[in-house]
Amino acid sequence: MEHTLLIKKVIAGGKGLGTLSDGMVVMVSGALPGETVVVRETKTHRGFKEARLLRVVEPSPDRVVPPCPHYGLCGGCDLQHAAYPAQLAIKQQILREALERAHLDPAPDQPGPALPSPLPFGYRSRLRLHLDPTGRLGFHQNASNAVVQIRHCLLAVNPINRVIAAVVDGGWGDRLADHIAALELIHSPADDQVFLVLQPRPSLQIPLPANLVDQMHALADEVIVQTAKPGQDSKQALTTVLSQDFTLRGQPYRLNWDHRCFFQVNTQQNPRMIELALDLLPLAPRPFTALDLFCGMGNFSIPLGLAGAQVTGVEHNRQSIHWAEQNSRTNGIRARFIAEGVEPQLHTLVARKTRFDCILLDPPRQGLGKAAALLPLLEPERIISISCDPATLARDLALIGKGGYRISRITPVDMFPQTHHIESVALLERN
Repeated sequence: MEHTLLIKKVIAGGKGLGTLSDGMVVMVSGALPGETVVVRETKTHRGFKEARLLRVVEPSPDRVVPPCPHYGLCGGCDLQHAAYPAQLAIKQQILREALERAHLDPAPDQPGPALPSPLPFGYRSRLRLHLDPTGRLGFHQNASNAVVQIRHCLLAVNPINRVIAAVVDGGWGDRLADHIAALELIHSPADDQVFLVLQPRPSLQIPLPANLVDQMHALADEVIVQTAKPGQDSKQALTTVLSQDFTLRGQPYRLNWDHRCFFQVNTQQNPRMIELALDLLPLAPRPFTALDLFCGMGNFSIPLGLAGAQVTGVEHNRQSIHWAEQNSRTNGIRARFIAEGVEPQLHTLVARKTRFDCILLDPPRQGLGKAAALLPLLEPERIISISCDPATLARDLALIGKGGYRISRITPVDMFPQTHHIESVALLERN
């Protein structure tokens, strides 16, 4: 059934939302606020319908022609049809509504305007491509496991695109299809090298021929067959050293890590987010204590230490802890790193009545969860919460707020232009 809708807003997930005459909510991809569109129903759920965009009757002035030829089929991007300033406004609104649904009450001017990415395209330094049994290499189609073959991704940095083109043009998809399920390409910003990580099929019975891997070294600076999941111990030598150079308040430093560690893929926006977070902390002349939860390889721990903090970092990924310790030594930072899950370590710290002047956390998409209620028990003056999901952020902030903290500032950070994903940095202060 077809309907004509007025799109009221874009919601979390990047879909436009409108309502039928009977009040039924309809969600449709590819639509912008204020547009009148014609859609066709595709699925009915309890309380809402999904629909496919057929045509735009009255377009928004913010609508642009998506530059990617795969847009709408590939599931990687969902906001390329919006001008970049409109994308930032959409993300600010989505974050605001997430806070409202959690009954949070930040200052009237919060969340503030989104921090734009230095590059709206060509920013990704890490890309994972799927390889199907027929040899097609690319991204999954929207709402499907079918692979959309690509030779170039507009979001990736140029060195990664050069390797993708070489893999496709060299017929490597066909040669690897029986053995490899996915290829991950990682760019090292400091030295411009590209690492190609091959992820074997789980049901692989026939070992990957060694000569294939040897031949692929002509495509990238390093080729690795992944033998363990990220965060697990592996006998593989740490030869894949990735690096990025930073300057914080005039002080240069370098971070190193390997392909098994998490690192922000937008390497030009990441330093701006670090500076934003540190500007929210009480960098007094005296040393202060900082707890960095989900510290990874030291993305925030090292700049915190350089700013004068006595840092304790907690992270379950042992490879990341290895590099956090290496990075602290290389940069002359005295820090303590604990290789343990964040929740059990928080229980230990609370039981010991440990206190910190500030806490910074950068959890994965699922957030901290119930353990967020433990943070006030460590009695920090300030808590900085970095999140890549507004819904789990709002849930965690509500739990922290019950412990006597209020949101004084929250800023969307556009780490992923052309997509609905929203990074944000929130400051909570003790009431």
